[in-house]
Amino acid sequence: MLRVTLANVRGHLVRLLLTGLAVMLGTAFVAGSFVLTDSIDETFSAIFATSDSTDAVVRLTEDTELGGLNLALADELEQADGVERAIPALQGNAVMQGADGTAVRSGGAPAFGFAWDPDDPSVRLVDGRAPEAADELVVESTTLERSGLALGDETVVVVNGTPVDVTLVGEATNDTPTAGAAIVLLEPELARQQFAPTGQVQSFTVTGEDGTSQQEVVDAVAPLVPGGAEAVTGQAQADETQDALSEALGFVTAFLLVFAGVALFVGAFIIFNTFSMLVAQRTRELALLRAVGASRNQVTLSVLGESLLVGLVGSVAGLGIGIALAAGLQQLISTLFGLDLAGLPVNARTVVATLLVGVVVTALAAVLPARRASSVAPVAAMRDDQALPRSAVRARALAGLALAAVGAAAMALVLTDTVTEQPLAVLGTGVLAVFLGVAVASPAVSKPVVWLLTAPFARGPVGRLAQRNGLRNPRRTAATASALMVGLALVGAVSVLASSASSSVADIVEDEFLGDLVISDGGAPTVPLTITQQVAGIDGVEAVLPLPSTPGTVDGEDGNVLAVDPGTLPGLVDVTVVDGSLEELGDGVWLSESDTEAWDVAVGDTVEVQVATGAAAGREVLAVFEDSQILAGDVVVSQDVYDASTAALAGQGQGLQLLLVDVADDADLAAVRADVTDVAAEYLTLSVLDSEEFTSSQTEQINTVLGLLYALLGLSLVIATLGVVNTLALSVVERTREIGLLRAIGLTRGQLRRVVTVESVATTVFGAMLGVVLGLAFGIALQQALQDDGLSVLSVPWETVLVVLVGSAVVGVVAALLPAWRATRIDVLRAITTE
Repeated sequence: MLRVTLANVRGHLVRLLLTGLAVMLGTAFVAGSFVLTDSIDETFSAIFATSDSTDAVVRLTEDTELGGLNLALADELEQADGVERAIPALQGNAVMQGADGTAVRSGGAPAFGFAWDPDDPSVRLVDGRAPEAADELVVESTTLERSGLALGDETVVVVNGTPVDVTLVGEATNDTPTAGAAIVLLEPELARQQFAPTGQVQSFTVTGEDGTSQQEVVDAVAPLVPGGAEAVTGQAQADETQDALSEALGFVTAFLLVFAGVALFVGAFIIFNTFSMLVAQRTRELALLRAVGASRNQVTLSVLGESLLVGLVGSVAGLGIGIALAAGLQQLISTLFGLDLAGLPVNARTVVATLLVGVVVTALAAVLPARRASSVAPVAAMRDDQALPRSAVRARALAGLALAAVGAAAMALVLTDTVTEQPLAVLGTGVLAVFLGVAVASPAVSKPVVWLLTAPFARGPVGRLAQRNGLRNPRRTAATASALMVGLALVGAVSVLASSASSSVADIVEDEFLGDLVISDGGAPTVPLTITQQVAGIDGVEAVLPLPSTPGTVDGEDGNVLAVDPGTLPGLVDVTVVDGSLEELGDGVWLSESDTEAWDVAVGDTVEVQVATGAAAGREVLAVFEDSQILAGDVVVSQDVYDASTAALAGQGQGLQLLLVDVADDADLAAVRADVTDVAAEYLTLSVLDSEEFTSSQTEQINTVLGLLYALLGLSLVIATLGVVNTLALSVVERTREIGLLRAIGLTRGQLRRVVTVESVATTVFGAMLGVVLGLAFGIALQQALQDDGLSVLSVPWETVLVVLVGSAVVGVVAALLPAWRATRIDVLRAITTE
């Protein structure tokens, strides 16, 4: 039977290659997902890993009450036995102005400044010299190239919010990947002034003498470490960073693999459809095998053997395409987020997972056709009518509708708040049940829908022929359309969620923001604190509200801490109070409504709050407010509490999230905005927005993510389109004799192309209609379920729906090109004699 299997593969090579393309594209996403996440992992591991020259790290403990470590500790550490040197961590935000007058940054990648260290082995001068004065700067090679500047040029670097005029005196390379970050190296004294103005830093790196182990260095410096700090080995620090990174990247991996699963799911429909058609077309061949003595198991193994070969070849090709896909996604990430990833690592896990998934999915998709093949009786060698009985269509329709009804009931229970435990899981299960039910019942639905879609073309004999071909095999039509339905259902659901999220955010911002101008850099909280007084001093400015933000913890959990001035807040932000009062903060805190539910606290309760590196303290909850887009911190504290806790940070890891500005009623808004813009321009990265522009900026991130989702979902649509091509091509092969007879009695090539095209358009539009209806239903259901989590406004993107429906018709025309060309090239006389 092995020879028979190989002979069958050779005999149906073109058809199986089409199926192999579906496997290749599906597995390419799996391979690409693993390669991309491994690339991200290796890039960030290299960035954050401790240098080989770091034997120990002295750092603050998590529960410390210290604000920082004194710089003088470096001299004490260097006196310990076996220690060669101890270097304070002098680093922070530093943005350089490029030749075009704008900040040197790549997308959303950060800009860092470090103290120049001539003894750091990872940094080497390649041109120029080291900085010798506060107005001299060394620039990392990639950053220098991006800036358009050259050594000897003068520019400005904003260090922790302070503009400094500098001259470029050196170019350096860095062994550590920058991942798109802009890096400059400051003269050591300037770095101390800017990054440790209070004489404190957050950590020291310690290098031991030759022949001293890391643990020996830790043991030597441990007695010198003050309470509230600790000494750990360089390897321990690297391992902790790696673990935290792996945990953070777990979401990225899961995110990409979800789309890989979608691609494979769509591919499985195509594989199943292809092998079903192949088995139906080879009824006589398989029956003759049974007639000459082949057992049912042998026939089943023969068909499965073909699927395994197709799966293996497609998976190997998919591995190669996946690497190319990862490279393309790297470029997309670089364009969208400014993150430059290094290398395309192909680990053993990637190879094994890709081959295993491709082969297993292909084999599973071929199981049912293989069983059907084995059930062909020898007497079937005399006939080839394998139409699906009406009773089978009705049975599938009833089973599918029952499953869909169960799923709809589960969704209804969630939307009516009947289910309160794990509602999203129940909703997701209901969505899946509805989807599978519709897919199972779709053959019964396909006949009336396809009839309606082809009715406008059925006026002449050619149109009626196309209509009858589309209605001939409802199971095939439904299976082909289902592949397209999967992708478009996801597109529809994502579109509704994204549009609703944008509308909800815009609605919240419009209702909340009462001021006239907003200063922001559009990213992390890096707006310098120094700008507050400058803007407040501008003529025409009525009030300013800084919203500084910094990492912290609430009851031991990582969170974000925001500071406000209760006296200024009401004039610039309209916050709805749920309980308590927003008139005072003092030593207490305010919490959003969702946070109080998550932590199960209320007004009057006490929560343990740590602001930045300050001491953790129990603070009373004074007020609870409705979730806010502007007050987007996990906990709100007073400016005094914030200042006391962040004094030692010197701008590192904290800054203004936003600076809100209220312009006096009798002032010229345009003139005031121009003056504010002049101030903001000194800091290079800041934008001055009016209320409308600020609202738009809050939805840009959603649109960016939506673009990425559409790009990923596009792969499943490509696979679905391939499925239409595949089905039509096999249908042409199946009807070779019929096509020959039609050509013999006068059907022209143009008319034949029209027949195939109408079939294709009807199939794709049918799939699109199912997908769009299901997608809209799923998206609306999810929006309703997430109303309490901020998705308060339902927005259906009808323009996208129209584009999808029109686009599906275009896809149908494109998908018909190759099969139609193949049909018109069939030799008439040879086709008539085909069995």
